[in-house]
Amino acid sequence: MKQITFASFKGGAGKTTAVMAICSTLVANGKRVALIDADENAPLSDWREAATAAGTWSDLAHVYEADDLRSFEGAFEDASSRSFDYAIIDTRGGGSELNNACMINTHAVIIPSALTTLDMTAALSTFEHTIELLQTMDMDIPVALLIQRVPVGKLTVSQKQDLAALAELPRCETILYSRDAFAALGKRGMLHLTYAQIVADSVKRISASHVATAMKEAQSLTQDILEALGDA
Repeated sequence: MKQITFASFKGGAGKTTAVMAICSTLVANGKRVALIDADENAPLSDWREAATAAGTWSDLAHVYEADDLRSFEGAFEDASSRSFDYAIIDTRGGGSELNNACMINTHAVIIPSALTTLDMTAALSTFEHTIELLQTMDMDIPVALLIQRVPVGKLTVSQKQDLAALAELPRCETILYSRDAFAALGKRGMLHLTYAQIVADSVKRISASHVATAMKEAQSLTQDILEALGDA
């Protein structure tokens, strides 16, 4: 079982949205995914409930609530024993002993950031902390930034400069743009199952192309991460 951890010192950085997008893609490809929800607000549990009610959840995914070290260890052990293909860990905002445990029990750390000063500052702080932690533990684990919530239209001069500055650091090649399909993930459910519902409804069929675009971006991002894991 390969583990992927999404982390940021800033709450609301888009970790959970990225986790949902990656999970949707892996499940659509027939993979079994353990979602370890280490955020005390349990957003992944809420996502499962909303998706189950909407008929857009898959039993290939299982959510573990793990908001302290003991429950994290239990979730990790159970997921390992059940032969999931991947475990995706959604950490809480900020730094903590639990977050450190998540970062060292993984095969890759992904740090989301939007193109704002606040997000970039938090992402850089998270990146530096992660590198220092891994060096202290003498661990060689890929760490990469994920640029997301990027406007679909023309970028401002400031945003272009921010994007250029982040190019100095390891980051996922794929960028996730600001799309309604991503923003609504928490309420709609898994991307591919949402798409199947929409495309079958003649009234909603027009919006299906937007979900399809989001699915392609999520697939590209997943491919980036799998390459880093050596699973491509």
